[in-house]
Amino acid sequence: MSAYPARSSGLRAMPVVLRTCVSGWFDAWMPQRIQNKETTLNSTVILEKDGPVARLILNRPEKHNALRFDEMDDLVAALRDAEYDDDIKVIILKGNGPSFCAGHDYNDAVKSYGLELTPDGGKPRRPNQRTRLQRDRRLGMSYMAFQNSAKPVIAQVHGHCTGVGIYLVELVDLAIAADDACFSHAEQRFGLAGNTWHMNSQILMYGAKVARELMLLGERFNGSEACRLGLVNRAVPLAELETTVENWAGRIAKHPRDALVTGKAMHQMALESLGCAAQFTRGFVGHTLGTNLRFESDEFNFLRERRESGTTATFKLRDMNHRDAD
Repeated sequence: MSAYPARSSGLRAMPVVLRTCVSGWFDAWMPQRIQNKETTLNSTVILEKDGPVARLILNRPEKHNALRFDEMDDLVAALRDAEYDDDIKVIILKGNGPSFCAGHDYNDAVKSYGLELTPDGGKPRRPNQRTRLQRDRRLGMSYMAFQNSAKPVIAQVHGHCTGVGIYLVELVDLAIAADDACFSHAEQRFGLAGNTWHMNSQILMYGAKVARELMLLGERFNGSEACRLGLVNRAVPLAELETTVENWAGRIAKHPRDALVTGKAMHQMALESLGCAAQFTRGFVGHTLGTNLRFESDEFNFLRERRESGTTATFKLRDMNHRDAD
């Protein structure tokens, strides 16, 4: 078990043309701080290797694995390490504790976008647009890394899966969920209303009408419904989840290394022809706009309510405001 060690010699099993192409894609996308990251132990993102299988484990169970910005970088660094390790053929993404991933850490997001109160109770000056765009581009490229992983990624989903969590499930190759897992796009209730990072992928996955429904209503649905919608491949009892995922990983690992990376490269080219590469550019610009809304006096403003009522109470108020959707 390790935590995102520095990049190894890299993708030796790839045919030369694909190796050059995919390596260039990664180097162009990912921030240099990830490429040059030192080998350190990070208890919130764990990389575990077991023969041909790597497991990326979110390990912040007390927060239902809500991710902070730096932890997204760490998660991508762990993904890249597994990609460049020639012994690894397939990657499992999972979470420790009661949930897979409950989204972005709200307090971290508020601080990052300059929306928190100052110690004297005043509002800080918001970041300029170039800072906001740079931050959102960094986050968008993290999502893109999972869509474009050189090796198959399987999401193992249980408990809560919303925000960042459901985005990752929508973007990886395969997903298996506990039938009682709780999915939602509740993050849209902060005022995004369909402003997402990867709209092309969502429309291809759900169909245009259902994608809009999921974004505009933010309804919760379980693993069985997620399977019906096409979000996950299988929904199984929680007691069978890990066994099922490990079985799939083992079966995938029977393929030759060259076949796996060639097949994934062809899959990626098909997605690009459908607009699933350019979507991330639109996504980070859209997210920057979506986090700088003007709320009218008769509209629910999470930040204003949070200042008056506190975070926990405001989450309840937010969902009461959308109660007809639950």
